[in-house]
Amino acid sequence: MPMRVTRILGLIAALLLALPAVAQMRGHGGPVRALAVTGDGRLAISGGFDQAAIVWGLETGAALSVLRFHDGAVNAVAALPDGRFASASEDGRIALWRLGQAEPDCVLAGHAGPVAGLAVSPDGTMLASAAWDGTARIWPLAGGPARTLEGHKGNVNAVAFLPDGRLVTAGADASVRIWTPQGETVLTATLPSALSALAVTTDGEIAAAGADATVRFLASDGQVRSEVELGPAPVIALAPAPDGTRIAAASAGGTVAMIERASGKILFTLVGPGLPVWSVAWRPDGSELVTGGGDRLVRRWNAATGEPIGPLAM
Repeated sequence: MPMRVTRILGLIAALLLALPAVAQMRGHGGPVRALAVTGDGRLAISGGFDQAAIVWGLETGAALSVLRFHDGAVNAVAALPDGRFASASEDGRIALWRLGQAEPDCVLAGHAGPVAGLAVSPDGTMLASAAWDGTARIWPLAGGPARTLEGHKGNVNAVAFLPDGRLVTAGADASVRIWTPQGETVLTATLPSALSALAVTTDGEIAAAGADATVRFLASDGQVRSEVELGPAPVIALAPAPDGTRIAAASAGGTVAMIERASGKILFTLVGPGLPVWSVAWRPDGSELVTGGGDRLVRRWNAATGEPIGPLAM
């Protein structure tokens, strides 16, 4: 082989070896089940049916880290105020990660069934989990035993914190429950159908949705203030805008509806985000939505117009 060709091939090999592993990643190997965006808006973390969580740079679309630990689908993720990430899985475990580390910083074990939802407390000291063992748990992020919340009849599918630190849960039993930080039930509201999605707005209103494809807005006393029918497909995920004026509702039918809270009107519907849409999250400045779905893609959208910005993963 001529010396020049040998040198060129050697240079190419050296460049390939110098590239970070993320440059060769093609994203999730299955549907994107969960999404969260960091408080500074620079990073997103996604969880997939392929048992992996991926940390993305939102501006570049590059995968910065692939986190592999779980023995089942990653059903929920969260970005913690201290810079760590949380992933929760079908295997019943919650892993806490630091960017750049290949192994979890900490593993929270205790659920006897798949973990379906995560939420971080307003003060950043607690992590709440919802699971199919019929319980929710509140985990102190500084360490120590979790509080177990029992009361739902069946799967607990979602959790969210109120601004005052109380926890809200929603389950397959069609109930929304409010709990004190100590784990005592304050209120139970029963809605017409099984619930799979839950969100709390900045002013403390609760949004819940599920099998009947209707988003219901509840006051903190459990009274339904308004409802928006989306239909026909069940609503899987809800995400309120940072300023609280709108809420995005993702469905099993492959659409995301942008609802104006004040009027209850659907401002627009995102077209083509993947069937079904399993997850939706906002960037903190309210300018963009991030969605994940059955097409294995993480997508960015202009939150004002509903126009696509571009996928992060292939």
